[in-house]
Amino acid sequence: MDICFDCFSGVSGDMLVGALLDIGASEEILKEKLNSLNLKDYDIKISKISKNGYMTTDFDVVLKENNFDDNLEYLFGNKKFPKMREERNLNDVFSIIDNSNLSEKSKLLSKKIFSLVAYAEGKAHNVPMEKVFFHESGAMDSIIDVVSFAVCIDNLNINNVYAKNLCEGKGHINCRVGKLPIPVPAVKNILEKFNLTYSEINQNVELITPTGIACLASIAKFNYSTKHDTIKTGYGNGKRSYNLPCVLKVEVLK
Repeated sequence: MDICFDCFSGVSGDMLVGALLDIGASEEILKEKLNSLNLKDYDIKISKISKNGYMTTDFDVVLKENNFDDNLEYLFGNKKFPKMREERNLNDVFSIIDNSNLSEKSKLLSKKIFSLVAYAEGKAHNVPMEKVFFHESGAMDSIIDVVSFAVCIDNLNINNVYAKNLCEGKGHINCRVGKLPIPVPAVKNILEKFNLTYSEINQNVELITPTGIACLASIAKFNYSTKHDTIKTGYGNGKRSYNLPCVLKVEVLK
């Protein structure tokens, strides 16, 4: 199977997973593989949501703790998250993945994505990627998003992944360390590493998250423009609400 993500209204980890579930990735297999990570205190909620005229699949990681940090707009829009009691470096994340019963293909892709996030965050903070301690980008929600993306790609037996219409807003967004320019440094570092271009939306909004672009850049070919027949179309729901659809489209190519 070949697929193409149409990022006309942004891309994030949960949008990618929702889109893959919308075209048929197995919810049962996904939950089974996630359980093998042995991470606790979270639930997975998968539901159908109508958003701005699009029927989408919403993939939501619900954390059970309630000491919430209100300032994570940087990665997750208005969604609230608990402050993490522990910090994880790249080896810690790799250990979680390696000790699971994910397929080798899913493990390799998951680690490739997290290596790219560590590279981007390390460059942003001027530290080696091995010494990056994940706070926002390495929280449990992102681990679940990245692994879920890899599992769904494997489950659907996808051969080629393409991406097109990458868009981003402008201005600034709040995060734990203060205000950051859009695109945020981690996203900018990934865009530059792969020589990726995007169209700028004339709004003060963040459409590309570090997890989303890391997932795509690790596996996709960009600027796909060849005419093709589409067998099936799916949509992943975005948590944010801008004056935009805030959904991610995926096409199954013939």
